[in-house]
Amino acid sequence: MAIGTWAARLAEDWPAAEVEVRDGWRLGADAGITRRANSALPAGPDPRIERMEAFYRDRGITPCVQVWSGDPGGDEALVARADAALEARGYRAEQSTLLMTRPLGSAPAPPEGIGVLPAPGERWRAVAESVGEGPDRTRGALRILGRAPVVGYAVDADGAARGSVTVGGGRCGIFTMATVPAERGRGRAGRIMDALLAWAHAKGAREAYLVVEADNTAAVRAYGRAGFTETGGYRYRVAPD
Repeated sequence: MAIGTWAARLAEDWPAAEVEVRDGWRLGADAGITRRANSALPAGPDPRIERMEAFYRDRGITPCVQVWSGDPGGDEALVARADAALEARGYRAEQSTLLMTRPLGSAPAPPEGIGVLPAPGERWRAVAESVGEGPDRTRGALRILGRAPVVGYAVDADGAARGSVTVGGGRCGIFTMATVPAERGRGRAGRIMDALLAWAHAKGAREAYLVVEADNTAAVRAYGRAGFTETGGYRYRVAPD
């Protein structure tokens, strides 16, 4: 396949329930929960757009494609051709997303009072309601994370911030970071991040990554302060209504 290193890693760490590789695409579907798990990647020399569209429309999902840039191992010419063909077909460019990475040569000191557990508890789940995340999305995200080979969940003692991490192949991915509005800007997310990274380092991770929407400037700045730098990214091409 012509899928790049980071696109493949993200697909592995955020695994869709249904995956097919055919007609020049890697197709993923998961009942519409998160675009990441319900989008296609160009994967072959002649991606058949109409076949990709049929796959998603048969499942009641709007056809959507991840278009990556700066991803080592990917076929940039193939991605550019697919992007141009989708644009000509009326697909909108949406949700520019940054991939940010940092080395983990040494582990952050794990903060006191924050443990990392193999399953989310009620305090972890309760943060979702405080940040306006609907129960269907929370259940869907946990269902997706539950398919990852190694995953840990962290929440602080008073339920003000939470996050999760997947580990494999010497790398870890940070997901589902959230802080209740009244506690933002007070270092809560940083403590959760340190707990997750220390746990992942103990399990062999030596590089960390995360994805964040490019227009979420506060989060991008916060992740930069935590040692993450922009490495690449992607946007979506979404079929017209």
